[in-house]
Amino acid sequence: MALTDGLKLRLLIDGVQQIMASDVSLELDGQNQPLETLEGLAGKMPGSGRATVTGTSVVQIGGPEHDFLSSIVEGDYHDLQVPYGTKSYIGTGWFDKATLSQSTGKSTDFQFTWVGEFSKPK
Repeated sequence: MALTDGLKLRLLIDGVQQIMASDVSLELDGQNQPLETLEGLAGKMPGSGRATVTGTSVVQIGGPEHDFLSSIVEGDYHDLQVPYGTKSYIGTGWFDKATLSQSTGKSTDFQFTWVGEFSKPK
C-alpha cells in the first residue's frame, strides 16, 4: 500500500498568496429551492448561489499578511482564489466577518469569512 501526500489548500487574496494561512475552507451553496407538487418533490428552482471561504491566518510579529479588519470596515471587494489540484475557484466578494484572537501557548491569528460570487471552478 503506497502512501500519498494530501493536498494543502492555498489561498490568494487579490493575487497575493497567503503564506500564513493555516486553515482554508471553500463552500459553494447553490441556494436552490425545492419544487413540490401534490405528488411530491418535482425538482428545484435554481437559486442565486453563493461562495463562502473561511479560514485562519497566523499574524506575524511584523503584522498580518492581509488586514481583514480594515477590509470589513472599508467594505472593499477582493478577488479570492483557492487552487486545488488542476482547478481553482476564483471569485470576487467581500470579507464579512473577522476575529483577531490569541490564547495562552498559541499564536495570534485571524479567523475570517469571505462571501462572494457563485462561479464554477476552472
